[in-house]
Formats: sequence, C-alpha cells, structure tokens
Amino acid sequence: MLVRFVAVAVIGISVLMAGLDAADNLVHHLPVGIIHCGLLLVPAVLGIVILVRSRPVAEWLADKLDL
Repeated sequence: MLVRFVAVAVIGISVLMAGLDAADNLVHHLPVGIIHCGLLLVPAVLGIVILVRSRPVAEWLADKLDL
C-alpha cells in the first residue's frame, strides 16, 4: 500500500508541477516549453510504471529491507 501511495504522490506532484509551469507561461504570454514540460512529466511516467508494477516493487523492497 505504501508503494502505491508513493507512486500516486509522485504522479500527482509531477502533473501539478507541469500544469503550473504551463499556466505560468500562459499567464505571462510566453510559449509553453514542450521540452521543459516533457521533462517535468518524466517522474509521472516513472510513477505510472511503479504503480503498475507495485506488487513486484513492494516484494523487492521488502526483501531489501529484510535483515
């Protein structure tokens, strides 16, 4: 459950940052930087991958933390 929460939080923060950057550019009448927005969305893609693969990630993390 913790892995899913972290993945959703990473997705949410990444989408929020990209949206705020695009909104800031639109308010100041600047063109939206596609490359910059794309780089801001990279963590969202990683969060989606972690969310899809949450069970193996959680098992791997539990094995690594098991002393």
